[in-house]
Amino acid sequence: MRSKIYILVIVLFSLIIGISFYESVQSINTFIKEESKQHYKIRSKEYNVFYQNKKTFLNSFAKFLSSSEQVKKAYLENNRTLLINYVKPLYENLYPNHIIEEIHFFKKPAISYVNFANLKKHDFSVAKARADIVWINTSFSPSIHFYVCRLYPGLRATYPIIYKDRLLGSVSFGIHINEFKKLFEKAGAKEVAIYLNDKTLKKMLLPAKYEFYKKLPLYNGYRVLGKPFDNISLKEGYQTIHHCVYTKIKIIDFFNNTMAYLVIRDDIGKTVDTVSNVLKEKTFIEILSFLIIFAIIFIIFKWLFDKLNEMNRILYYIKTHKFDKIPKKTENKDEIDVYKNNLIEVAERIKAYINLLNSEIEEYSSKAYQDVLTKTLNRNFLEEKANELFIKFEISKKPVGIIMLDIDDFKKINDTYGHDVGDMVLIKLAETIKNDIRKEDLFIRYGGEEFLIILPNSNIENTYIVAEKIRKHIESIKLDIGHIHIKFTISLGISEIHKDDESIFDAIKRADINLYKAKRKGKNRVEF
Repeated sequence: MRSKIYILVIVLFSLIIGISFYESVQSINTFIKEESKQHYKIRSKEYNVFYQNKKTFLNSFAKFLSSSEQVKKAYLENNRTLLINYVKPLYENLYPNHIIEEIHFFKKPAISYVNFANLKKHDFSVAKARADIVWINTSFSPSIHFYVCRLYPGLRATYPIIYKDRLLGSVSFGIHINEFKKLFEKAGAKEVAIYLNDKTLKKMLLPAKYEFYKKLPLYNGYRVLGKPFDNISLKEGYQTIHHCVYTKIKIIDFFNNTMAYLVIRDDIGKTVDTVSNVLKEKTFIEILSFLIIFAIIFIIFKWLFDKLNEMNRILYYIKTHKFDKIPKKTENKDEIDVYKNNLIEVAERIKAYINLLNSEIEEYSSKAYQDVLTKTLNRNFLEEKANELFIKFEISKKPVGIIMLDIDDFKKINDTYGHDVGDMVLIKLAETIKNDIRKEDLFIRYGGEEFLIILPNSNIENTYIVAEKIRKHIESIKLDIGHIHIKFTISLGISEIHKDDESIFDAIKRADINLYKAKRKGKNRVEF
């Protein structure tokens, strides 16, 4: 029998070790998944900010030039020189600094008029290469879109030039798509690449311009501007490979086709290693703890077999304690059954005790715990029951709110009207608050005019609502005592029990600090 028990213990120990390792691996995988998702959200948000900023910038300049009287005059007089002289200083300031890639003016329907990228070439149709200009000149509506023209892929703002409801032409402002790569690099991204649709580049760009992109690495039909990433799928979203998060943002062009993917690589390896090391230490401690526990169990079993009669006598004394339920014993076939039945009884007692701790807070109506004047719980109750309450709250895993309150200028009330009136104020305060709190809440006179309220199953937001309700209720009270009419207020500080608190008094101390903060800030207020 003894060898069977030892084998069973070894099997259980092995099973627990396996579970610990499995949970550790699962925790790391969950962390990687959540960390990857968070990086994707941040990078997507950054892209939206960058896109909106560039969109606003391009649209503003295009709108400015399209509405310029000088620009309209140049169109009406068909004076290219006037238009060039007017816009050229702006272009020469922006283009060298890579703020823009293009300023291009068109006549209707889609005739190149002034292209600052090539001032010598003009008065030719761009209808085949610039469908966006054709659309602008027929719809009279501005547009901001990604587009691959004859010169480069990028983001463009196109704006109609209108004079007295008559379309004169349009203007196109553009930036190179590589600017988005630079923006992410400035924002701290160490590796960024743009995957450009090779078919679109080949179709739209001039052969001489395509030669540059043709030399770039080709990956699944996309030319890579930047360092290519291995084994990524070109699909919008995020992908995690070897502790690296790849955020993939799809860029749609004017024709609603996929023009490019902007891919940002973030290395989370160091963070994962840190978490992994912590989990390994935790697993090691758990295994060591279980090893110690099972070593003790081995010793206990040996001792049990040698001292079984003595153990039964000890268990009998334990059994004589008062408990609500007494477990049923099975037939004793051997010594192990005797031990098992006694152990079941102990286990049931432990279970009953835990159920007691998890149950709703019982009523404490004993006179030893009641404040004579206010009929609230007294300080003795808190001192004696604090540890029991803290264990109960800790087991319940539910939030617990703390309110500390104090009557403002109570000494002045006592000095002005006497202690009898002061006592009546305390009684009225207690009666009012009792009506504002739940049955399971603990209302304690902490000392003098200072009171403590413990609210089980109440987070800090709900605790604040209760505290504010009490404050307003007290503020509205008018206490009439003969010819004396008294109004008084209270100051309140709130907190909640934290998982790292060592006792309930840690939370009470924080509430007390917040109470005095309320006093310093003018009284009759709630602070947390």
